Amino acid sequence: KAKPGAKYRGSIHDFPGFDPNQDAEALYTAMKGFGSDKEAILDIITSRSNRQRQEICQSYKSLYGKDLIADLKYELTGKFERLIVGLMRPPAYCDAKEIKDAISGIGTDEKCLIEILASRTNEQGN
Repeated sequence: KAKPGAKYRGSIHDFPGFDPNQDAEALYTAMKGFGSDKEAILDIITSRSNRQRQEICQSYKSLYGKDLIADLKYELTGKFERLIVGLMRPPAYCDAKEIKDAISGIGTDEKCLIEILASRTNEQGN
């Protein structure tokens, strides 16, 4: 149990021995052929930091000339697809999408706006 006033730190850290080309190749292999190896995709994506996931996207584009997020969208479906694609996006993209959704349509989701706008540092807002 955390002590009162203790600082919390994120639980996702850089994966030791990270190689973006190796991960890009593993994801390509997991999506090759009929169906996809969802367990392999989940294992890679969830054990890398967001910064590392962005590097994997760049390596995938360099190695295969294809967009990794587009390939993931094509191969996966439903909530699993939304989860994986969401994890592959930079945090600022996700914030912008949530803000857009909060102000779209009838009414505004003030709680969502406050949560995002009041909880980000100046660096995160840039």
